[in-house]
Amino acid sequence: MNFSKIIKIFNQNKIKDYDFLYIYSDFRYFLLKHKNEPLRFIENFIEYFLSNNVTIIVPSFSYSKIKFEIDKTPSSLGFFSNYILQKKQSIRSEHPIFSYAAMGKKRNIIKSVGHSAFGKDSLHARLLYNNACFLNIGRPLIKGNTLVHHVEQNYNAKYRYDKKFKSIVYNKNKKISSGKYSAYVRHLNYKSANKFTFKKVLKKLKKEKFIKNYGEEELYNNINIYPYDVFYFKLHQYYYNDKNIFIRYKINE
Repeated sequence: MNFSKIIKIFNQNKIKDYDFLYIYSDFRYFLLKHKNEPLRFIENFIEYFLSNNVTIIVPSFSYSKIKFEIDKTPSSLGFFSNYILQKKQSIRSEHPIFSYAAMGKKRNIIKSVGHSAFGKDSLHARLLYNNACFLNIGRPLIKGNTLVHHVEQNYNAKYRYDKKFKSIVYNKNKKISSGKYSAYVRHLNYKSANKFTFKKVLKKLKKEKFIKNYGEEELYNNINIYPYDVFYFKLHQYYYNDKNIFIRYKINE
């Protein structure tokens, strides 16, 4: 799949009409396809959105437990998120466990997010009703979406709990916060029963028509485009009907 075909897919789905684009990526296929000029491909990919006033957001989770330096701590999520972090036009959110990087006109949406990674005033809460869209490029849908944890926290899922972290956050060597952050994490009392799965959700999603699918996930050249708000409410609906839909085994609450 060459770059012109990718752009044709974006244009067909009017992706440039969105204000925010949350990107899940694995560029292994695309960088190999453009191995002569891989960084040019990435730059053109980014520029397509920025030139159309679409703000791009990528997870830059570092899972830092003690010390998190906004401007120095690398992302644990691979090439693309670290590439974005190196760009002068990018900014990064402050949460020490689950941070995000953003570029574009409305990048400040990730600034001063709530101290709960998935709860009140988190990025997932902010994107709702803000003309946002998800894009999976090279990353199979079966690997899931962290919006699940926002839904779980909204419903107080019993197999998770809001854990506080004693992390110290720095920006340009200046301490800006400590001990205020939390994340809705798996409850160890349930052992392996609460391990995440997206299979049951994906089975339902395949019957829906709002997700636009291109390429082959087995080859990591897939492109999946789906509006944030519709996906948000579908996940809420699925969980409301089945409290175990995001975990492997049934837990009686």
